[in-house]
Amino acid sequence: MLKRVEIPDKAHSNITGIIFDLGGTLYRPVSDMCGLTRNFLSDVGIGKSHEFSDEYILNAIEEPHEWLTNYMIENDVDIHWKPEHEHWVEYDRILLAALGVKDREDIVLAYQKHWDDFHETASFELMEGCKEGLEELKNRRFKLGIASNRFTDPRPLLEDSGILHLFDAVEYTNVPGYRKPSPYLLVKVTATFSTNPHRCAYVGNIVDNDVVAATRAGMIPILLTW
Repeated sequence: MLKRVEIPDKAHSNITGIIFDLGGTLYRPVSDMCGLTRNFLSDVGIGKSHEFSDEYILNAIEEPHEWLTNYMIENDVDIHWKPEHEHWVEYDRILLAALGVKDREDIVLAYQKHWDDFHETASFELMEGCKEGLEELKNRRFKLGIASNRFTDPRPLLEDSGILHLFDAVEYTNVPGYRKPSPYLLVKVTATFSTNPHRCAYVGNIVDNDVVAATRAGMIPILLTW
């Protein structure tokens, strides 16, 4: 529960700002990429579900991820750029090819529709105690912020959850060079705070992204292990 998160005692008196990740930190994870992909392939008759382990799928994802990363860099996209439908279709095409499904445009389009349908019905749930914990921190006069790797603005989500008003700054991007583990988003939040990064803590749930970004920014990293 978020209300149990404590700032390390040694630095407690110096910390005036706390910045949070979103998925897996304030919100429960929504999608199981491996599970959804595995079930889809089984449903369309591409192998059996046990043939596509999490490790196998995660290794395959590296290829479309590298393609999309290179695309964003080569096209020098804006910090808040987000992929269009055709970009996701190409992403899917590369992923499915890496999984052994080649020259099946019908499967590619069906896979993208599978994801479109999922996102239309997906619900986002705050972690237990999250709102109460944020309110407690706000009452203790901490400045609160969001720094999240994502393509879409999280403000509507935060508003729907009734917690947007608790944050003094919200920053997001999923563009390489700006996204975590770069410290860019975290430092940008502290600039809005008008607070030195060394007087802030960053709360996340992934070492390679969140702890590394916080360390690079000179902040106290707080790793959640739900």
